[in-house]
Amino acid sequence: MLIDIIFKNYRSIKDEQYFGIEASSLQLKPGNTFKPLSDYKNLKLLKSAVIYGANASGKSNLIRLMWTLRNFVLNSSELKAGDPISNRFYDPFLLDVTSQNEATEITINFIPKSKKRHRYTIKYNKTEILYEYLGVYETNWISRIFERKDANEFVEFGDAMKNKKEDKRVTKNTLFLSKFGGIPNDQLRDIYLYFKEIEVWNIPSIHHINALYNNVQKNFNKPESQELRKKLSKLISVADTKITEVHVSERPDKDFDSLPENIKERVIKDLRFENFGVHKVFHSGSESGIQMLSFNEQESQGTRTMFAIGGLMLEAFEKEEPVLIFLDEFDNSLHPDLAKFLIELFHNPKINKNNSQLVFATHETTLLDKKVFRKDQIWFGDKNKYGITEFYSVKDFNDLKNVRSDIPFDKWYRTGKFGALPNIKKFEFIAEYE
Repeated sequence: MLIDIIFKNYRSIKDEQYFGIEASSLQLKPGNTFKPLSDYKNLKLLKSAVIYGANASGKSNLIRLMWTLRNFVLNSSELKAGDPISNRFYDPFLLDVTSQNEATEITINFIPKSKKRHRYTIKYNKTEILYEYLGVYETNWISRIFERKDANEFVEFGDAMKNKKEDKRVTKNTLFLSKFGGIPNDQLRDIYLYFKEIEVWNIPSIHHINALYNNVQKNFNKPESQELRKKLSKLISVADTKITEVHVSERPDKDFDSLPENIKERVIKDLRFENFGVHKVFHSGSESGIQMLSFNEQESQGTRTMFAIGGLMLEAFEKEEPVLIFLDEFDNSLHPDLAKFLIELFHNPKINKNNSQLVFATHETTLLDKKVFRKDQIWFGDKNKYGITEFYSVKDFNDLKNVRSDIPFDKWYRTGKFGALPNIKKFEFIAEYE
């Protein structure tokens, strides 16, 4: 579960920014919030948050920041001594001379499987990890698990570190936490797995949506996934796709006999199963049978997207532990009403029983509905005249603190009351032709 993240010097983000999904004291829409810890009765988190902003405002960079943090934790151990830190991870703000070579900093406050609040901080440049810290709140005070200062190749263990015999050595370009993907240590592996299980998807990317579709399809077709198949098939059918159910077809081995042996096993793994939408066939206005249309070749991209995103969400709801999902423009290829329906699934305590969380970026203003969101769930990303992205929430507006909670968010946003709208200089463009 995510509480908040604090970050600076990453892509269009130069100065320190804050993004959090800790709920305010609002009593509105209690289904949108939950209390994650019995020991911290005042801590209440949100089940979803939405980020709005103009094109190139930097809102997607917050989603990408989570991808960077996740993958840096998972993969930095693959770097050899002396290797530079990839620009996939070190990608500083380039529109200011001073920031081009300065460190990127990220702090995340979160709750992993252990059900204790943790804080993890990293500071790094293109060659080395300058600072790394992991702490846990055993009480109201944070206790250090480990800390690494001044690009040191050794970490210091704190009072909260359970196994103080662990090897303290780490190369300058590697995160100490990354080592525990393969080293048996229940305490730190729990933290490593927290990052591994974060889902970050760029939905407009064909590569990403196809990868997500393939992931969901593999799980959908497992023999033990009967409940997932039932629920996802129902979700597709109620979404007005005219599909009555989803059918899975298994290809025989002979279909793959012509493939070279060096790729045969991989292709069979990816293509053995194919999904079909089952449609009613009519004759003279009466139902006369069914027709199956391939998801790969005949169903629409919107249906594939619905299968992929819907499957991701249903899988999250079925897990014992909550899942944190970040989606960039997940309404892409989906009707706004359908996208809104998927968001509302997160707010339904009978469906989202484990309190999974969804954070997404979008342009679709019809989703900005007072019936769906509270003020503290709505965020904006906006660029100033220097090309620097700043993030803020509706609840940050001082003049709205005493305004009723059911304000028309969509109308106020479109009229510019929240900012974060594109400043299109259309007359300057037209003048070029005149």
